[in-house]
Amino acid sequence: MPGVELSIAAPRAQFHALAPLLQRAGVRAHYLGWLRRPQLWKTFAGHDVLVMPSTTLEAMGLVALEAQACGLPVLYQPVPGLSEALAATGVATDFTNSAALARDLDRLRTSPGLLSALRQAGYANATRYPLSATAQALVDLGHQLS
Repeated sequence: MPGVELSIAAPRAQFHALAPLLQRAGVRAHYLGWLRRPQLWKTFAGHDVLVMPSTTLEAMGLVALEAQACGLPVLYQPVPGLSEALAATGVATDFTNSAALARDLDRLRTSPGLLSALRQAGYANATRYPLSATAQALVDLGHQLS
């Protein structure tokens, strides 16, 4: 996929499970691992798409929201947490279906204006989740549970 670098933020085992599929499809992918926040944000700036291949649950999808706040479109597996946090502001795909994954990757590569539209939708979506409000909601929940 000329001109597009895919970055994958996932547990190492999930990345290793996905890597052969991406290689067979001829997709270049870079594993981010779990980076400190400032390093993660700098890394986002050098990429075109963040891939979130989580297969079970993402409590909130903070990494995906941070990517959107940095202007990085997100391709994700529609699991609880990511589906609610991202919805149509990212591209949901099925990482267990190679044809669906190839179709969605190709769409990102070839659809004029799609990456730009996803960047704009992502910015708007990320503003719905200010960390200060989330932190206060967690404090309030803690008080309710005590």
